[in-house]
Order: sequence, then structure tokens, then C-alpha cells
Amino acid sequence: MASKKKLKITGVTHVITVDKKGDVIVDHPGIKKGQWKKANLTKVSGVRTVKQGVKSSKDWHKKNPHKKGGK
Repeated sequence: MASKKKLKITGVTHVITVDKKGDVIVDHPGIKKGQWKKANLTKVSGVRTVKQGVKSSKDWHKKNPHKKGGK
């Protein structure tokens, strides 16, 4: 079982990992340059593996694409 997966979703790097508690976490850039945000996918969407986390992140971004430019 992979404990870390790095991928690009809509051109933005996302890192999906499993923390010490076993929760699946996605780490992705925030709006401000250099700021990263984390989301607990286990709590948000009930995923238990990195593979499920990748699918969950891709599905979420299909419905909620990253905005380009602007404030």
C-alpha cells in the first residue's frame, strides 16, 4: 500500500498521504503564493486509502475546478 502519492489535478500539484492516525490527507496550494492547505479526506469523504483519496480529489475538482487568475 502506497502511503504517498503526488499528482497534478487541473495543473496544480496535490500530495495525498496517510498520517500517523491512518487518516488520508491531501495537501495542495492555497490562494496565496507559498501557502499550502491540508484537507482530511477521511473525515470529509470517508476514504481509507491513498488510491481512494486520489479518486476523491479528482472527482471533487471535476465539480469544483481551480480558478485561474483574478482575486
